[in-house]
Amino acid sequence: MTADVLTTDPECLVPLRDVERTLVRKMKELQGPGAAPVLRARMANLVIFCNSLEQAIRINAHIPEIEAVHPARALLVVGELGPEERDVTARVTVRPLNVVGGRAHALAEQVTLHAAGAAVERLPFAVRALVIGDLPTNLWWAAPQPPPLAGPLLHDLSENAQQIMYDSLGWENPVRGVAATASWLDRIERGGSGGRWRVASDLNWRRLKYWRRLLTQALDPASAPGAAESVTEVVVEHGPHAVVQAWELVAWLSRRLGWRLHAGKVRDSVEMAWTFSTAKGPRLVRVDRLDEGPPEVRRIRIACMLEGKPAAMNLVVEEEGRRLAIRLEGVEAAPRTMTVPALSAAELIGRQLSDRERDPAFRESMAVAQGMAQSLL
Repeated sequence: MTADVLTTDPECLVPLRDVERTLVRKMKELQGPGAAPVLRARMANLVIFCNSLEQAIRINAHIPEIEAVHPARALLVVGELGPEERDVTARVTVRPLNVVGGRAHALAEQVTLHAAGAAVERLPFAVRALVIGDLPTNLWWAAPQPPPLAGPLLHDLSENAQQIMYDSLGWENPVRGVAATASWLDRIERGGSGGRWRVASDLNWRRLKYWRRLLTQALDPASAPGAAESVTEVVVEHGPHAVVQAWELVAWLSRRLGWRLHAGKVRDSVEMAWTFSTAKGPRLVRVDRLDEGPPEVRRIRIACMLEGKPAAMNLVVEEEGRRLAIRLEGVEAAPRTMTVPALSAAELIGRQLSDRERDPAFRESMAVAQGMAQSLL
């Protein structure tokens, strides 16, 4: 896809009042004369907000994959802030799904809305006119700023949403973003229109699913008796832009271990450290940023007692992210491994669309992460 999805060429644009009519016409064109009816595949509304053309181009390329996982009416909303004003324009796309024998048995629909300058404030009104009222609405806040710092635009776009998805990967100011987000999560989930159910989800948390599973196995009393109670230090290494991912993981782990936050500090802008209080004395958590590599957690080292001796567990990424392994220091033991399925951003979104239940572990971990952030401010 190129930037022509957002061009002002009159032949590519549709007046807002004609969007539904144009969708029906395009579907009939794909159906063909005399062909059997095809289904309009839509299980939900998916509103995607971007604040730049470049970001919109990247995301637009993934929308067909998202719709293959979870069919939805996709509204790609592009709002460019700045002095230059461009009124709201719309572009309609219909694409085939489940093509068998050269014929599509289902069709997916997308509307791209674009505005710039002061006209961005009018985008929520256009969105309200296009969402399908009897389907759940999901907002994917794809802009790079944390949702609680996004201002009234996010509030207006999410007014009738059942789920707000965001991605903390690469936040420019992670300390400020994390500090603000936990309180925002509580407000956003309690503040649905008309008392409606609403949930907020961080894609970074979903990326950590297999790390959490491996940590649970590593510290299980059945496989490592006394290890969880004897942990004295946790060190997490992550690639550039993945500090919040590492942060969420150590917040979850510290809560699971029953630790209480005591203090925190930043060292040289690449290392964050916290001390926690326990009945057996202070415990240290450190998060270190690697100079290069993919934006993800790469290694976790847990100092603890194994078989009655000082030892450590190293949880590492292997085979270019296709496997996680537990390797032990200080005791003789074969490594344990876990296969990790490769999930693209589109698959993460598609799966999250089907998962609108609140996650108590995420909320509780974010409360710990908020305290960790505030200790650094």
